[in-house]
Amino acid sequence: MTGRRNDPWDKPWVSIAVVIGIIAVVAIALVFFIGSGNISDQSLPGTTTPIPSGSGTQVTQVSGTGASQMTIKVPTTVSIPVTGVFVKISYIGGFAGTYGVNGVVQKVRNSGDRLYEITNATGNVSATFKKEDGSTSHDITVELWQNGKSLTSAKNSTPFGTASINYTL
Repeated sequence: MTGRRNDPWDKPWVSIAVVIGIIAVVAIALVFFIGSGNISDQSLPGTTTPIPSGSGTQVTQVSGTGASQMTIKVPTTVSIPVTGVFVKISYIGGFAGTYGVNGVVQKVRNSGDRLYEITNATGNVSATFKKEDGSTSHDITVELWQNGKSLTSAKNSTPFGTASINYTL
């Protein structure tokens, strides 16, 4: 029996199966190492168009991607009136605190530059505001204004920092 051995490489389908297997392994490795191609959490290409919508809010529309609109709050500058007593708080992030006169205080929570009027301001004016984030790059500033003139101010740049003022009118 000197017959020829049955060599699997003699059959063409074996070579084709091996080539397809190698391509499949390479494709799976590429997907695994490079990513699945899902760009839902990545920034989308396209052009952005700012659309003013009033009251310190800007809507940015991304065209060419089918993406929804984003709302970006643009900080507005506060102008101090020439009459009255006001507490001005300035912070790019969120803040919370109290302000008032003679122990009667109002609680507020906001962000950006804000101006709060204190009516019938006679006596001890106080204001205490705290940053709601751990930023060290930006100060929270609290100022007391009367008739368009700054009377006192305090600021803090520490994470979750507090700025307080007390002033007798």
